[in-house]
Amino acid sequence: MTADTYEDVMTDSSDRVTARVLVLPRSERWREAVSTALLGPWCDPLWQTGYLPTTALGALKAEARALHHQLVPVWRHGTRAGRVLSLDADLGGVSLYDLVAPDLDLLARTTDGVFADDRLNRVLRRLHPAEQRVVVAYAAREGTTWTEAAAHTGATDPKAFGDRVRRKVNRLVAEQRRRTTQRRPAPPMA
Repeated sequence: MTADTYEDVMTDSSDRVTARVLVLPRSERWREAVSTALLGPWCDPLWQTGYLPTTALGALKAEARALHHQLVPVWRHGTRAGRVLSLDADLGGVSLYDLVAPDLDLLARTTDGVFADDRLNRVLRRLHPAEQRVVVAYAAREGTTWTEAAAHTGATDPKAFGDRVRRKVNRLVAEQRRRTTQRRPAPPMA
C-alpha cells in the first residue's frame, strides 16, 4: 500500500465515522477535529474495564465539536451584533489594517500648538506650563494616574504635584460646565 493510498483510506474511514457514527458534517476542519478527538481519553474505559459505556460516543462527539470550534478562525465566529472581521479582510481594495490608524494622535493639534478641542485649550490656558505638561502626559496615556503623569514630566514630588493638577483641572472643568449651562437660554415658561 502506498502512502497516498493509505492516506486516502484513512480519510475515507475518518469521513465514514464522522458521518455515520458521530453524525457530524464532513470537511477538512471537521476531519482534523475528529482525528484529534479520537486520540483523546474518550476510550479510556475500554482499556480499564473491557467495554465502552453508552456515554463514550457522546464524549467523543462533544470533544470533536469543541476542537472544531477552536479550529474555526476568530473572524468566522458570529457575535450578537454581527461578525468579527480579520484585519486583512478585503473591503473593496482596502483592508481594515489600512483603515486603522497606526499612530493615533489622542491630542490632535492644529497650527501653533493649539489643540483641536477648544474646551481643552480653555483649561490649558488657565494652567502653568508644568501643569500643562502633566495634563498632556495624562491625556496621552503616558501615565495611568495623575501621579505617574507627573513623574513622567519630571516633577520633584509627583504624588503631591499630580494631585494638585488633578484637583485644579477638575475645578476648571466644573467651572466651564457651570458657565456653559448659564449661557444656555432658559426653557420657555408654559
